[in-house]
Amino acid sequence: SDGGKVVAATTAQIQEFTKYAGIAATAYCRSVVPGNKWDCVQCQKWVPDGKIITTFTSLLSDTNGYVLRSDKQKTIYLVFRGTNSFRSAITDIVFNFSDYKPVKGAKVHAGFLSSYEQVVNDYFPVVQEQLTANPTYKVIVTGHSLGGAQALLAGMDLYQREPRLSPKNLSIFTVGGPRVGNPTFAYYVESTGIPFQRTAHKRDIVPHVPPQSFGFLHPGVESWIKSGTSNVQICTSEIETKDCSNSIVPFTSILDHLSYFDINEGSCL
Repeated sequence: SDGGKVVAATTAQIQEFTKYAGIAATAYCRSVVPGNKWDCVQCQKWVPDGKIITTFTSLLSDTNGYVLRSDKQKTIYLVFRGTNSFRSAITDIVFNFSDYKPVKGAKVHAGFLSSYEQVVNDYFPVVQEQLTANPTYKVIVTGHSLGGAQALLAGMDLYQREPRLSPKNLSIFTVGGPRVGNPTFAYYVESTGIPFQRTAHKRDIVPHVPPQSFGFLHPGVESWIKSGTSNVQICTSEIETKDCSNSIVPFTSILDHLSYFDINEGSCL
């Protein structure tokens, strides 16, 4: 980490963050998951030639998502949906840790890990098949809210168990994601070199849970939407600092969680 410069996002960066907010929002569309139709407004706007390869859903933990391929963008997308139950429970969420087996001393939120594990076998072989068929394509993992936590766990899992993936062709973008693990986990994520960009909107409460005081820490480069859709600052440190959205704590809001770059996150618009 470079100690955390704060810079204004460029127009190109804002366009990129907006794209991933739009793609993350598509996972809330029932026509997409479980409907298998790539016809929603944000679907067509960001990936016009998108082809849904599979959708997955775990009734037990309400974990949903899909794998999408774009031949024009030469990209395989893995997208996780947030959940209403997570949002409604945000204030009384349980902060239990599980050991994160791949890394000694690393711990992650037990509920996030178990919900991720319920769908891993649904998407993992599909991504591998797509890489075999399209070896030059990159893989981008994204999700909003709880889907952001699952996207980070998925990105690390893909990196660890799929030798064809590296920082050159794998990246993670999360939108209003919660903290996932302890400092050992956060520094491990940074050490992989996998590009990880997380966006926080104004006073959105979700990036501030579980609290740092409970032993949780965000990895990733934070882009913070301070106001509107174009006043975005980036904290370039790959571990969270006090300078971006942490600067507004404790004055947080759940409303700011439901809209990113004027894209409605949580319902299909």
